[in-house]
Amino acid sequence: MHEASLVQGLLKVALKAVDDHNAAHPGQRIRRIRSITCELGLISCVEPRTLTGCFEILAQGGMAEGAELVLRTAPLPCRCADCGHAFELHRRHFVCPHCGSDAIRFTGGHGLVMTGLEVEPEESHD
Repeated sequence: MHEASLVQGLLKVALKAVDDHNAAHPGQRIRRIRSITCELGLISCVEPRTLTGCFEILAQGGMAEGAELVLRTAPLPCRCADCGHAFELHRRHFVCPHCGSDAIRFTGGHGLVMTGLEVEPEESHD
């Protein structure tokens, strides 16, 4: 199950961002992570429910406990090898929308990218 290692990496990146912020802004410290938003490649071979379940388990006891993992599917840029039409796929239907050919070429679409981090600040004691 590679979802667990993906979540470990995701949490490491998010917690590092929080640590960096807290070190740079001691008067505006972050108390916890509310949500992490990610783009998941269309052909990433990652099961979103498994990823979410791993996130809930691995976030327990840490700054991201109870946080929401928001997953969005990233469109896959493609080009038809037959007609040259450039387009994006938003679902796994690998056919050119212009000519109907299945001779499409693409790069990428495998990744998981963190695109947003919503946090909650510590209470101010001014």
